[in-house]
Amino acid sequence: MTKKTPATDGAGRADGAPRPRRRNREQTIRDILDAAEDLLAKKGPDGFGLAELGRDAGISFGLIHHYFGSKEGLLRAVLRRTLRRMGREILQLQEDGEFWSRDAPAVHVVFETFRRRPGFSRLLAWGLLTGLLTAEDVAAEFEEDRRAVRHMIDSLREGIPGASRESAGATGALVMSVALGFNLLRPVLVQGYQWDERGDELLRDQLVLAIGALTRPKA
Repeated sequence: MTKKTPATDGAGRADGAPRPRRRNREQTIRDILDAAEDLLAKKGPDGFGLAELGRDAGISFGLIHHYFGSKEGLLRAVLRRTLRRMGREILQLQEDGEFWSRDAPAVHVVFETFRRRPGFSRLLAWGLLTGLLTAEDVAAEFEEDRRAVRHMIDSLREGIPGASRESAGATGALVMSVALGFNLLRPVLVQGYQWDERGDELLRDQLVLAIGALTRPKA
């Protein structure tokens, strides 16, 4: 007697149910990090757990653990992704020969990175204050970004006659510090002074002018 093979739906399932969709690893990681950025902006680094993140991303709690190991690993990944994006934009300016122009596009890149991602400022400050990030962690985690930082400092030196590597590095640190500090303060300005995007643009333009004044040769 010949055994009948059950009819299938063409996708290999005898019961006609759809075959479970196989997740794309890179897209899943992007979905998790995007959802984490949204929650960071709304609630801050310690205002949500991985279960809530999983619900927002439409991804299981276990899968987040699989990719990141812990919440600390996830938060480091968010920081790493944002810093590398910023680094790539700065490198592109360097390669295009546009880094050192009158409107200081590198200042725009740094300022806009912080402004567009309010959760990034909160996470960076929180990580440094709580010890989630140490100087050793930053050196180890963001090794790939050192090339971008070196390019930024070298480009600043090219635009500042007689500048040392240290003075160019100080100028870069000033840009980062202003962008970080302003974006931490911005919610207070919005509540107390009706601050809006026009204020953001004015502050950014003032920063561009200040950096230009610092780096132009004295008469």
